[in-house]
Amino acid sequence: MNVKRKLIVSLTLLFILWILTVWISLFSGTYEFNPLEAFSGNDEMLKTILLKIRVPRVLMASIAGGVFAISGAALQALFRNPLASPLTLGISGGASLGALIAIRLRLNQGLLGFSSTSICAFLLSILTIFFVYSVSRIRGVVATGRLLLAGVVANFLFSALILFIQFFSDFIQSLQTIRWIMGSLDIVGMDPVWKTCVLIAPPCIVLVSITKDMNLLALGDDVAHSLGVRVKTVEKTIYFATSFAVSSVISVTGPIGFVGLIVPHILRVIVGMDNRILLPCSFLLGASFLTMADTLARTLFSPVEIPVGIFTALIGGVFFLWLLFRTKKEIIL
Repeated sequence: MNVKRKLIVSLTLLFILWILTVWISLFSGTYEFNPLEAFSGNDEMLKTILLKIRVPRVLMASIAGGVFAISGAALQALFRNPLASPLTLGISGGASLGALIAIRLRLNQGLLGFSSTSICAFLLSILTIFFVYSVSRIRGVVATGRLLLAGVVANFLFSALILFIQFFSDFIQSLQTIRWIMGSLDIVGMDPVWKTCVLIAPPCIVLVSITKDMNLLALGDDVAHSLGVRVKTVEKTIYFATSFAVSSVISVTGPIGFVGLIVPHILRVIVGMDNRILLPCSFLLGASFLTMADTLARTLFSPVEIPVGIFTALIGGVFFLWLLFRTKKEIIL
C-alpha cells in the first residue's frame, strides 16, 4: 500500500473512531438523556447542558488531545527519543507558575474571553520557551540534547517556585492551584474553543508540512543535510511550533500528561514510523483518546468528577509499566 492510500485509509478509520467517541461522550454523564430528546428542542435545561457544557468540553478535549499527540510525535522525531513529550520542555512548569501567580495576586480581569489565570499561564509558558531555547544555545547553535535537559531543569525550577509560593498561600489559593495543576477540561461556552483553535491551527499545519524532513532527520544530521534538509531550521521550527501549540492548550486546560507519549507509541505499532502518516493520525487518535479519557473521568464515579489529568497519568503509568515488561521479555527471549 503506498503512502497516500495508507494515509487516507488510516485517517478515515480514525475519523470514524473520533465521531463514535464524541457521540458517546455527548450523551454520557450525571444528567442522562437520549439523542431524540436532545434534538427535539423542547427542554431548555437539556439544551443548555448540551450546547454550553458538553459540546464545548468534547471539542476542547479533542483539540487538546490532538495537539498533545501531534506535538509528542514531532518532538520524538526531533530528539530521536521515544520518551520525549510536550511536558518535558518546561512549558507545563512555566504555565503552572503563571497560573499560580494569577491566583496568588487574585487577578480577576480577563482579556478577549480568556481568564486572567489562562493569560498569565500562556505568557509564562511563552517566556519559558525562549528561556529554555536561549539556555540551550552555545555560539549560535542549539544542541537538541541540551534543549531537552534545559526543559527538564526548568520544570524542576518552576516546581520549586510553585511550592515556595504555595507555602505562603491560604487554603483557598492552594486548592485552586492544585486543581489547576491536575489538568481539567471543565469549560463553559464555545469562546475558549474557537480562540484556542485559532492559536493552534498554524503551528499544527507547519508541523504536518515538514513531516518529510522529519523522516530524513531520523537518518542523522549529516545524511539529512546531504539530502537538502536545513537541519537547524527544521529543528528550530519543530521546537517553536510544538511549544506554541502546547502553550495555547495548557493555558486553558492545565497540564495533561502522557497523551503525547501514549498515542505516538500506539500508532507506530499500527501505521509504522513514517511521520507523513504518523503526525496526522496522531492528532485524530489523540483527540479520541483524550475525549474518551475525559468521559470516563467524569462518569466512573459520578456525580464526583476526577480531573482528567489524574486519569491520563494513571493510564500512562500502567501503559509504560506494560511497555517495560514487554521489552524485558523480548530481551530475555
